[in-house]
Amino acid sequence: MSRFRRQLLGLMTAVGLLIPAPALADRVETEIEGVSEQMLTNVRSYLSLYRARNLENLSVWRIRAMSLDAEEEVGKALRPFGYYAPRVRVRLDDPDSDGEPFRARVSIEPGDPVRISELDIRIRGDGASDSAFRRWENNWPLQPGERLEQSEYTEYMQEIERIATRRGYFNARFATRRLEVDPERLEAVVRLEYDTGPRFRLGEISVPDDDFRDSVMDRLVIVEPGEPYSAEDINRQREAVVRSGYFDRVVIEENRRNDDARVDLVFDLEPRLPSTYQATIGYGTDTGPRIQLGMIRHYLSSRGDRLDTAFGVQERNSEFILRADYRHPRGQTPGEFLATDGLAKRERDSFRFNDENRLEPVFDGITGTRLQGQLSFGRIREREVLRERYRPLQERIFVSWLSESFDAFREASFSEEQAALIEANPDLIPFLDTRKDVLSLGAEWNLVNVSGSGFFTSGEHYQFRLRGAHESVGSDVGFAQAYLGARFHWLLDDRHKLLFRGELGYTEADVDELTVTLDDRELDMSITTLPELYRFKTGGDRTVRGYGFERLSTNRNGGNHLMVGSAEYEYRMGEEWSLAAFFDVGNAFNDFNQPRLKRGVGVGFRWYTMIGPVQLDLARALDDSGQPWRLHFTIGTTLL
Repeated sequence: MSRFRRQLLGLMTAVGLLIPAPALADRVETEIEGVSEQMLTNVRSYLSLYRARNLENLSVWRIRAMSLDAEEEVGKALRPFGYYAPRVRVRLDDPDSDGEPFRARVSIEPGDPVRISELDIRIRGDGASDSAFRRWENNWPLQPGERLEQSEYTEYMQEIERIATRRGYFNARFATRRLEVDPERLEAVVRLEYDTGPRFRLGEISVPDDDFRDSVMDRLVIVEPGEPYSAEDINRQREAVVRSGYFDRVVIEENRRNDDARVDLVFDLEPRLPSTYQATIGYGTDTGPRIQLGMIRHYLSSRGDRLDTAFGVQERNSEFILRADYRHPRGQTPGEFLATDGLAKRERDSFRFNDENRLEPVFDGITGTRLQGQLSFGRIREREVLRERYRPLQERIFVSWLSESFDAFREASFSEEQAALIEANPDLIPFLDTRKDVLSLGAEWNLVNVSGSGFFTSGEHYQFRLRGAHESVGSDVGFAQAYLGARFHWLLDDRHKLLFRGELGYTEADVDELTVTLDDRELDMSITTLPELYRFKTGGDRTVRGYGFERLSTNRNGGNHLMVGSAEYEYRMGEEWSLAAFFDVGNAFNDFNQPRLKRGVGVGFRWYTMIGPVQLDLARALDDSGQPWRLHFTIGTTLL
């Protein structure tokens, strides 16, 4: 406060003391002109006239005193933005009547800002050649000629110290840290000298070996003594131990040794109980009620081998499924295993007679029992791909034996029309009583970047799969198949979200063409020779909504190729629930030149619960005229 203002304020206070009853105003309302956004926010926090807006029974002398302080307060508020000589005018309007507030109008002209005239940044010590510090220096925002932004100056000062801590420069300090401002010349000089000191390296690594073989723990330790310290590497190390599934408690203590610039790591691990039992219940309009019982044996022995088994039942098609997944550690990295997978499945299924251009089937489908058994052997390993953004790429290379059969004659419960159809078209018999044994070679890759939970789940998930078989090595059919799938969940802010999904599948496989006739009805059919387990199908709760479960494919019996796309917008209405609107398109088909994609649109409701999201969608098929709106309802399924 200037000497003149202090004298004026003192005179006003003395005069006020001579008045026995000072005038009171109910309150003061302040309008600020000339600045916006961050500068306006800062001015409001400094300006006494604005902060007094909620006070009552203010003294007139106090209001006038606050108006005299406005220029100095605004000056302090604008300095962080580089404005050191603003012009401030305050106008006070007395109340028009009793009970009305004083009105203050504060007009601000920020004037010309202070600009950087000279910049001198120097980095000394081991970090002088470190790329992280070089990036920090190259990204320094306050270049000569730029307006002085003290918030950016402070932020970058803090950032270099964070870099030093993350990179292991624990003795780093500023030898020189100077910001010289000349308000009269509107110039500022930045002089920085940062001494990083030595970079610490990893010292002794202590790992308990009471419960597992040394080879198991050696696989889990991905850092080595002598490596430069990196907080990112320590986090990756912690994640590798957690993802092994062997431990309930994972703590990695860091002990610094300043005498030789080393950091010793001490692993504090608490093994989990060997077994976990699970029981899950769900419901979907595609599947009906479903239940799954599972057991995970996290480690069968001190070798660290793992067994995951599950048995599931769902109402639709009276489906029963049993699967088992055994993994044996192999190699020197945490994510490398020899794997054996088994699958046994039984369901009631139908051979269908549908025309692409008709809603109703030309002939009633013929129901039979489908049995599938598959056994796979392979190798799983992880590869580092853009590790700053994604989890390790999971790669699986395998060989599989599949035995699959479909028998519609076992129960022989044909209607008169179905019996007549079979008698009139004996070429149908191989499709109604069939068995295929397939030996295939394949590979799968999964790349995931997912964070958050509930509505705030975001990230990407990519899947790529190759599979092939040939008659020369014992398969009943030969084929080559590729599949690519991708999901994207993008949060725009805390209420808006975009979801995109795409699938593309292509198969080189033979197709059987036949014409089925009965009386005056005729249907041209195209049936792929692929086993049913490897055929593409779409339509339903999680694919193309508005259509029935797996109702989109050539003659509804599955196809060689697949195209699916989906775009969805989700708006969070409450803490745990949101509304959605979506557009889906796709189909499965045998002729890649004629995909005949089907479209569906709709709206939905999402409720995020402890057991997973509850999803309710109301969808309309756009390419099947006369099709009613379809309700899709799922509980306990993941969205990404």
